Amino acid sequence: MLKTLVVNIDKCTGCRLCELACSYKHFKTMNPKKSRIHVVRSPHEPTDMPIYCVQCGLCIEACPVKAISRNSKTGAVEVDIDKCVGCGFCVHVCPYGAASLDPETGKALICDLCGGDPECVKACQEGALLYLEADRAVEYKRMLFSRLGRRELTPLMPEER
Repeated sequence: MLKTLVVNIDKCTGCRLCELACSYKHFKTMNPKKSRIHVVRSPHEPTDMPIYCVQCGLCIEACPVKAISRNSKTGAVEVDIDKCVGCGFCVHVCPYGAASLDPETGKALICDLCGGDPECVKACQEGALLYLEADRAVEYKRMLFSRLGRRELTPLMPEER
């Protein structure tokens, strides 16, 4: 059975170790701008939330050069860096803000689940990030989605704060 990342936002402390672990795994540097996971703080309450690719695949269809595909073994979205032209279509279509472009190369940064062993999960000392089989992950996803109704859905932009 395929596995997926989920978050328990009640456990996230905003330490950002997940960002550092991700950038180090892929680039051997501790640089959050090169991470494929990003922790954001809600402007409405003191809640930190890791934003990561949910592997929906919208970016696969959006890529004009077919540089993005799905790994049949892990189910993860993967970017062929040699084919990527840095057009940013994947960033544009991502409804979660999880896709980004490498600040140095301009190539797409999309979570590949570290080949089925996510570094962000291993680095999360609070247990906020979990890598679960789909049937177990669905409960976390339902819980998170149900909480959206009780929160402000339109975020304040930095210039509005």
